[in-house]
Amino acid sequence: MLTNLFKILGLCLVLGGIIYAYLEFQQSMIYHPRHYDNSYNKELSKVISIEYETSQGKQTAYYYKGQSDLPPKNLWVFFCGNKSLAMDWFDRLLNNYSDISSGFLLFDYPGFGKCEGKSSPKRIRKSADKALETLYARYSAMNMKASSQLNVLGHSLGAAVALDFAARHPCKRVIILAPFTSLSDMARRVVGVPFCYGLSHRLDNHDRLLEIAQQSPQPLIILIHGRNDRVIPIEMGKKLSESFPSLVNFVELAFADHGTVITQGRETIYQAMDGQRMH
Repeated sequence: MLTNLFKILGLCLVLGGIIYAYLEFQQSMIYHPRHYDNSYNKELSKVISIEYETSQGKQTAYYYKGQSDLPPKNLWVFFCGNKSLAMDWFDRLLNNYSDISSGFLLFDYPGFGKCEGKSSPKRIRKSADKALETLYARYSAMNMKASSQLNVLGHSLGAAVALDFAARHPCKRVIILAPFTSLSDMARRVVGVPFCYGLSHRLDNHDRLLEIAQQSPQPLIILIHGRNDRVIPIEMGKKLSESFPSLVNFVELAFADHGTVITQGRETIYQAMDGQRMH
């Protein structure tokens, strides 16, 4: 009897170890945390730190005033890819963007930059909401929440976070760069069946677009995807746009891949940020 009990306990420990290892594997496949070193000092000197706490510990987002007055007419929230940091937006986009009406909330995921903890869709969602709430509280005297029009932009994983954000916080403009259809579809592509069915991290861009489509007024949504994307194939972006033809404006960049969709698409992104509808 006692022997059988030990066997059962041993089996439970083995199964628990396998499940834990698989969950850690998922974490390492989806998120690639990086931290700031001295090479980011110039960018960090341009921004105001927005510090707050979540269940994951201390978090830091950043507000970039740029050339705008306070409060800005347009408040952009930027979400980067799973290997990038908030300060990377300067070299890729912001250093060449001149708009006196826009301010920018630049977000780092839990475990990235100066943020503590680990990321998951739920943790990212709560941290993003808290970052915006903290920014509004900091500038409550000028009523930024009521005065500034909210917009969002995201790349890759950040495109999914951006759509999730826009489903909860109605935005005027939503720009998504190289989005996947869902994390489940990406898991099926990377690890195959049956492992994709055990995915614990859920982000579904189709479902979020369904929710956004119910908003009134609807935001202007621009989806930009590189034809040479080997990480998230352009077919995923096309599938999303074809599912919502009246909601999503699709732009294909002929020579861009997953990483260069930002730099090669810079002028197109600027036009979208300025409110121009793409054709």
